[in-house]
Amino acid sequence: MPVITLGIDTAGRSGSVALVDETQVLTSCYVQQAPTLSVHLMRLIDTMCAQVACQIQDFAGLAVSLGPGGFTSLRVALATAQGLALGIGKPLVGCTTFEALVASTAGWQGMVCPILDARRGEVYAALYHRENTTMHETVPGMVTTPEALCTLVTERTLFVGSGVRLYAPFFTARLGAQAICLERFAEGTLAASVAQLGQARLGTSGPPGSTVLKPLYIRAADARLPRHPPIVAEHASPSEETAAGG
Repeated sequence: MPVITLGIDTAGRSGSVALVDETQVLTSCYVQQAPTLSVHLMRLIDTMCAQVACQIQDFAGLAVSLGPGGFTSLRVALATAQGLALGIGKPLVGCTTFEALVASTAGWQGMVCPILDARRGEVYAALYHRENTTMHETVPGMVTTPEALCTLVTERTLFVGSGVRLYAPFFTARLGAQAICLERFAEGTLAASVAQLGQARLGTSGPPGSTVLKPLYIRAADARLPRHPPIVAEHASPSEETAAGG
């Protein structure tokens, strides 16, 4: 029986799930709106299992993208993956969206910049050096502007991710031949990379339920409580006003 791993990704505006074994992607499914993936997840998994003639209990483990990405979709995917892993008694591992994006660039050697649209004119980005199947993070994940990101690029770099569609012309104009922009990247296929990374990490994971995974947000959520309580003007009582007036 092949070692099968389920991958789940909802970091972007679209989501996907995939099954992989030691050598290949067995099957995958795409959902246009990532937050709705949890609603369809079990149906999609059942469909994929039927396609490859396996059962959920046959999974070696599960892998989920931890972000950065949409706040709600990341929380929903992680909670769903944790519940499913506990339910079938299988280990769960995670990887960042940056790692999954770099892993998806098979065949590229050298610098890779995974980049995601963070809105407000900003991007989530990091820098990795890829050599064969090994990737080394050289600049940690951050939220920054495209202009500031360009100052960190010092050699020929492959840009990959949802941010490329928005900023490819800017990177090309600013960096010239140093910027290689992968504009045709299919965001809804990232679960396969998540599953492949996860499969390599299952051997070092603890028993089911022993690992606590947390989303990687980088930037705090938009909805915040006020840092200081609002200042309310105090009004004098009628007796105080009379006393003050003499």
